[in-house]
Amino acid sequence: MKNIGISLFFLLVAGTMVFGQSLPLTNQYLINKYSLSPSYAGSGDLVNIFAGYRNQWTGIKGAPLTRRLSISSPLWPNVGVGGEVISDQAGFFNRLYLSLSYAYHLKLADEHTLSFGLAGKFIEHSIDLTNSVIDDINDPIIQNRITQSESAFNAGASLLYQFKGLNIGAASPFIMRNKSRYNYENNIDQYLLQRHFLFHASYDFIINDNFGIEPFAIFRLTQYAPVNYEFAALFKYKGQYWLGASYRREGALGISAGLNLNNLMVLNYTYELLGTNKMTGYSNGTHEINLGVFIGKGIKKMKKDILNLTEKSDSLAKVAATTQNDLKKAKEEHAKDKEKMTAKLDLLQQRLEELELEMANVKTLAEEQQASKQKEIDEELADIEKKLKEVGGQFFVVVEAFKIPENARKAIELWALKGLEVKMIYNEVRDFYYIYVGKYATYNDALKVKNTLKENGIFGWIYLWK
Repeated sequence: MKNIGISLFFLLVAGTMVFGQSLPLTNQYLINKYSLSPSYAGSGDLVNIFAGYRNQWTGIKGAPLTRRLSISSPLWPNVGVGGEVISDQAGFFNRLYLSLSYAYHLKLADEHTLSFGLAGKFIEHSIDLTNSVIDDINDPIIQNRITQSESAFNAGASLLYQFKGLNIGAASPFIMRNKSRYNYENNIDQYLLQRHFLFHASYDFIINDNFGIEPFAIFRLTQYAPVNYEFAALFKYKGQYWLGASYRREGALGISAGLNLNNLMVLNYTYELLGTNKMTGYSNGTHEINLGVFIGKGIKKMKKDILNLTEKSDSLAKVAATTQNDLKKAKEEHAKDKEKMTAKLDLLQQRLEELELEMANVKTLAEEQQASKQKEIDEELADIEKKLKEVGGQFFVVVEAFKIPENARKAIELWALKGLEVKMIYNEVRDFYYIYVGKYATYNDALKVKNTLKENGIFGWIYLWK
């Protein structure tokens, strides 16, 4: 054990480049696939909260000790979010990982889903020499027993395909190569975080109503390091209890056991034997326990309601688009009709102007003809009056005519009662008794009296007496 401690310490102070290893190992993926890839965030209907504790190579001082806490949840249909905190301590090394992730789930067809994941990460590396055990107390590098830390931001991306119980995915937990520098007196050590790639696959076989099996295969690739592979399988009973077995590169064997409490809580314990690992004989194996809690059974209903609302919204959007299109067509047709109507109105306006011009011409012509006719009438009347004067004729304004003289006399009395003074004259030629208002020398004078009577509701005529 002393030699192991010396080797770790020498690695720190050698003044060389140290290449970053993979993320801390875990078996939490057996019950929480989000620990493998951010693409799993929100793939279910509930909020998933998981906590894990892994004590690796127990019995060896300074062996890796890992704690993790994660949460993932659907945000809205097809979108999920998550976050994870990992604290890993190995000897003098302390590493802290913080990540926030986003996943989008694209439905390709019925039960076929392609998910994309992105993660933003914060990483802090530190070296703590305060508890180091030294052989040479005069070593200037050790005397100060200082603690140094470096932090950086990184990013991850992932892709996941799901069909029924099949899951196939690829992820890159670290896309960028972050470099941490540690300065001890004149010695500068650098810790370089390499790009990581992870490929995984699993399938949940349902044998019958009671039994099922879910195998896993995981491959981890890191530059300057051999490929790490891992195989595992869970043997399930009624989906509530399971036993598992796993095998990791260099012969690390693991056994697992767990249970599901009414889909509210899950618990899984894993014990790993070192197998052919060089730590065999120094360690009592690895212990890991993971606990998960599921919150929000109502989220599934809410998600369904949101999906229904989305479908209704899409349907209304289609109706609105159709209505908008119909309205556009109606406006275009209205514009065409308006253009036609405007043209018709212009023609009608033009025709009206022509008619008004014709009417003005007709009116002018009528006035001219009336003036000419009136002139002829006036000339004829003047000629008649001239002739009447020559023969001694007079114009009588007559209001009634009778054959019987008694009737004529009674009419005179009635007119007197009405306030009109009338007289009677006998026409021997026609054998009529005329009741008249007055006699006048000119036709115009008689016409004026006749018009005055007409205005008072008395109708008469002009009789020429020769």
